[in-house]
Amino acid sequence: MRLMNEKITLRHIKAGDVDNYTHWTTVETEWMDWDAPWEKSPEDIERYLNWVKSLVNKEPCDRKLVIETTDGVHIGDVSTYFVDGDEEKLAIGIGIPPLSARRKGYAYAALNLFMEYLFKTRDVLYTQTWSGNVRMIALAEKIGFKEVRRLKDLREVNGEKYDGLTFAITKTEFWG
Repeated sequence: MRLMNEKITLRHIKAGDVDNYTHWTTVETEWMDWDAPWEKSPEDIERYLNWVKSLVNKEPCDRKLVIETTDGVHIGDVSTYFVDGDEEKLAIGIGIPPLSARRKGYAYAALNLFMEYLFKTRDVLYTQTWSGNVRMIALAEKIGFKEVRRLKDLREVNGEKYDGLTFAITKTEFWG
């Protein structure tokens, strides 16, 4: 599968991508301060890398799609999961680890493209983050997500408490 727009391509993960994920979880790790910073233990990283490896050449797999720039540079991924395991509540996530790839509109372009694809079979999409992830909150709101649930003091990061946030958007709101 390949989804494309004027800024990015979304595609299935391949073996050559695993080296980037390894680099991003062991060397260029700043992104982990924003994307679930409570999941940074060596065991969490090993579990994540094993999961990424398990997705290689597994088609169709829209659980995780690689984000590439128009010149073919792998800069991150979009992914899906279910809110609290509820298969009626599909949530999407995004990660762009390289600092050099941020603030260029790639995240907005990737999420929009991914949502266009997912709204072919879904009426509502969700995304979740924590109240300290101001970048993801801003991106979700820019796309049109609305906060639908807040769990007070769900996470602790660097000794500070943060709320768990769930956002939703309907197909009608998205295409509005």
